[in-house]
Amino acid sequence: MEQVSVNEYQSRKTGLVLNKYGIRPSFYNREFLSFQAVREIKLRVYLFSAAICHQTYSLVNTKKNLYGWDFMEYAFLQMAKQKSFLFNELSNRPVTNEEVKNLLSLFFSHDGKPQHCTLDTLDERAEMLTEICNYTTKHYNGSIEALIDSCNNKLYDSGKGIYELLGQFAGFKDPWKKKITFFLKLASDARVLHISDTENIIPIMDYHMQRVLMRLGCVEINDKELHRNLTERNPVATDSPVREACIKSIKIISEFSEQGILKMNDFFWPLGRSCCNENPLCIVQTCEKNPCTFFEVVELTSHEKCIFEEVCKASSDMNYRKLWQPVVKTDFY
Repeated sequence: MEQVSVNEYQSRKTGLVLNKYGIRPSFYNREFLSFQAVREIKLRVYLFSAAICHQTYSLVNTKKNLYGWDFMEYAFLQMAKQKSFLFNELSNRPVTNEEVKNLLSLFFSHDGKPQHCTLDTLDERAEMLTEICNYTTKHYNGSIEALIDSCNNKLYDSGKGIYELLGQFAGFKDPWKKKITFFLKLASDARVLHISDTENIIPIMDYHMQRVLMRLGCVEINDKELHRNLTERNPVATDSPVREACIKSIKIISEFSEQGILKMNDFFWPLGRSCCNENPLCIVQTCEKNPCTFFEVVELTSHEKCIFEEVCKASSDMNYRKLWQPVVKTDFY
């Protein structure tokens, strides 16, 4: 038996539940996607934020009540609005890792003071952006737009597609292309990018989504040692078996829900972030985030119970409810 397997029946049932719901138009009209700027600037915002968005557990702006990705959106918007050098001078000169690091520390603090920055692994994240900037300056006259357009809207194209081109950078080296696909989603939602070979899209699969799919029973953990490590939150060497099964499951869910593959992230990420985290909604009858991210994103009239409660295995079985995403050291997220 496989260490991890897809429960196709459970995935189909989950998809059929999702078929009844949509995403609030306000989610796609939020400022991060709708702010006024030339295409070059918007592509920079989405590419740079996607490149460094991984494991933002500590990222917080208490003054504005922003946590994780919400603070990421806010900070990059401010960088663009204030025309910081990443959004103003990229074509003029190479950038250094130190100046990118200093910029991040300023904008990821609640008061503009570097000592109050809550974005961790600054050196690593700065290196990711420095590499992209200097490569683009050298080969595309500093234009992210030219870099992306060189791919002719294709994900794979004999080494010249978006997955292939961006995959050479440290910030996008994940073999499952999570952060590249996240960039594609942001740019597509903002209508500054159109993908022609959509059949090649690899679903976004972050740790929140893995936790949700395992608890739903869409992905089964058959290996006893792995199951123990997941429930006890012990570090594991890799999350690949879990993530691969989750990607297969989400494709089934997308098919049976009749919702686009990129839209899956809009349902399952906020669910894992707000409703199915440390204390699941089905047990405590309240969401961890206030306001609840899932309710803000998904078209619901009320939210007293999880929309998946009737089909979710974790709602009635603690063995599923205790499952946690693989604890693994990675910058793939």
